[in-house]
Amino acid sequence: APLARPGTSVGFPSAMEGSVYSMDAGNAIKLEARRPTSSLAKHLHGKKMSKEYTDALEARVAEEGDADSILRAQHDLSERERPSPDRVATAMPVAQRALLIRWIMQAFEILNVDEQMVHVVALNIDRLWATSGEGALPPLPCLVLALACTEFKTDGYHRDREWKNVILQMGRGQIPLPQILKAEFQILSRLRYVVGIPTPLTFLRGLTQHLGDEAQRWTRLATFLLEMALLEPEVQYGCPHAFLAAGAFAASLRVLEAPKMHRQELLKDLEVWPIEDQDHEDLLWQCEEDVLQLWIRCRDQQVELEFYELYKVLEARCCLSCKVEARSLDPRSALAAVREEREPDHIKTTDWALWLKGGAPHFLAEEREFPWASTAGAVPAN
Repeated sequence: APLARPGTSVGFPSAMEGSVYSMDAGNAIKLEARRPTSSLAKHLHGKKMSKEYTDALEARVAEEGDADSILRAQHDLSERERPSPDRVATAMPVAQRALLIRWIMQAFEILNVDEQMVHVVALNIDRLWATSGEGALPPLPCLVLALACTEFKTDGYHRDREWKNVILQMGRGQIPLPQILKAEFQILSRLRYVVGIPTPLTFLRGLTQHLGDEAQRWTRLATFLLEMALLEPEVQYGCPHAFLAAGAFAASLRVLEAPKMHRQELLKDLEVWPIEDQDHEDLLWQCEEDVLQLWIRCRDQQVELEFYELYKVLEARCCLSCKVEARSLDPRSALAAVREEREPDHIKTTDWALWLKGGAPHFLAEEREFPWASTAGAVPAN
C-alpha cells in the first residue's frame, strides 16, 4: 500500500468503486464508505431527509454501516455456507423433495408466514444433509418444525407466545414442543450455530427494493423462478445465490419485455459482489440460462410428476399475481435471446474462429494426443 499520513485517504486500483482505504495513527488500514454504488445503497441514501421515521432510520443505518459493505458481507456468508449440490441431490430423491417443499409452502401460506421462511428452512435442511456430522437427524416433520422454530425466534417479528402457537399449529399438536426444542438444539449443534443465512430471495429483494411498485410483476415472476429452483439442487446450489437471484430477475425482465435499462442497472449492481476467475456478465448469463432451461423442462413435463404438479401450482399463482396468462410467457424465446447474446464473444475465444477463417483448430495437429488426426487433414490457410 502507498504511504500516507494518519487519517488520510488512500485509493487502491483494485478497490471497489465507492470505497476508500485510510490509515489511522497505528498504521491500521480501514475501509471507509465514500459514496453508495449499488442501486439499493443509493435508494436508502436518498431517504436521508424523509419525514417518515422508518425511512430516515433505514437511511441512517445504511449510511453508518455502508450498505454496499453489508451486501458484500451477506454474499461472503452465503458462499461459505452454500452446500454442495451433489450431496443435496444424493440425500433425497427429486419426487420426495418436491413433496417436502410443497408441504412447507402450504403450511407457511396457511399461517400467513412470509415466503422467505420457505427458502430459509429449505436452505438449512440442505445444509444439514450436506454436512458429515455424527448421529442421526430427527424425523423430517420434527426437523422442519425445529428449523422454523429457530427462524421465528430470530426474525424479530414473532413474540415468544406467538411463535410457539405457530409451531404447534404447523405440527397440528402431534409433536410436543419439548421434543421440537430438543431437536432444535441438536440441529444447531450440527450447523455450528450459524443461522440467518441469506437466501436467493434475500438477494432478489435487495436487488429490486429500489424499483418500487413498477417492478412488482418482474419481481413476482423472478420469485416464481427461484421457487422452481428450490426443487432442483443443481440449479439452486450450482452458482452463488446472489447471482442466481440476479439470473432469475434478468430472465423475468427478458420474458416480460422490460426496458433494457433495467438489465444494465442490474449488471452494474452485481459489481458489488466480487467473484474470481469469471466475468460478472458471463455468470449472470449462465444463471439466467439455467433458470430458463429449468422452466422449459417443467413446462414440457420433463421432470418428476410431483415436481410438475408443484410447478403448475406455482405457475398458476404467479400468473394470477402478475395478471398474465401462462401461454403469454415465452421462456424459449428468452433462452434463444440469451444464447444469441453469449455466442459472439464465446466464438471469438475459441480455436473454431480460426477454422472459420480457413485455419485449423490446434488440436488437429497434435498427433500425440489425437492419433486419428494429422496435419495432412487440416484445412490449408488462405
